[in-house]
Amino acid sequence: MNRKRVAALLATAISLPVWVNSQTGSREHFEITAQHVAETLSNKGIQIAGLHVSLLAKVVASEPDPDLDVLSVEPLGLRRSAHDAASSYMVKLGCHADGMCLPFYVTASLNQGTASVQAGSPIATIASATASPKANTAVTIRAGAHATLVMYDGDAQIEVAVVSLENGIAGHKIHVASPDHKQIYLAEVVSPTLLTRSF
Repeated sequence: MNRKRVAALLATAISLPVWVNSQTGSREHFEITAQHVAETLSNKGIQIAGLHVSLLAKVVASEPDPDLDVLSVEPLGLRRSAHDAASSYMVKLGCHADGMCLPFYVTASLNQGTASVQAGSPIATIASATASPKANTAVTIRAGAHATLVMYDGDAQIEVAVVSLENGIAGHKIHVASPDHKQIYLAEVVSPTLLTRSF
């Protein structure tokens, strides 16, 4: 009798942490779709007719339909013909709100019927609207550089070690991450080793 009771209590004790973790630890994630990315480009004034957007991996956010920022655009030309290189781009996006999602990449390509890239084409508009700093503009901090992020609210100031996720110019805001990449921040570039933001 005692053995049956002990076995029942043991089985209950073993299954309880699993049930508690499933109730308290489950955090809902919402998938970011190619359609959502296309709508983001459209909302930024970029014509998306004839433009094909593909996500390179499954991307999730902590809230549905987050506001996205276009972080950079690079032509895909290393492994493709000159014709395709001009009509296909790698677009880096990120959530506007801190910590809502990690930065991610999509490919944006013109359909074959509209692949002749001219100054007014949708993909050329993306590139000109979000181009990386021009050659004559000095980059203050480079992607991968280690720096200090100073966060302040008027009364308190916190300094955090960060790694830059993208190139940045003094006065512009870029995404940086904690060294373990668990926290993402949007911060203003001050110098090659210093960024600031309020909290």
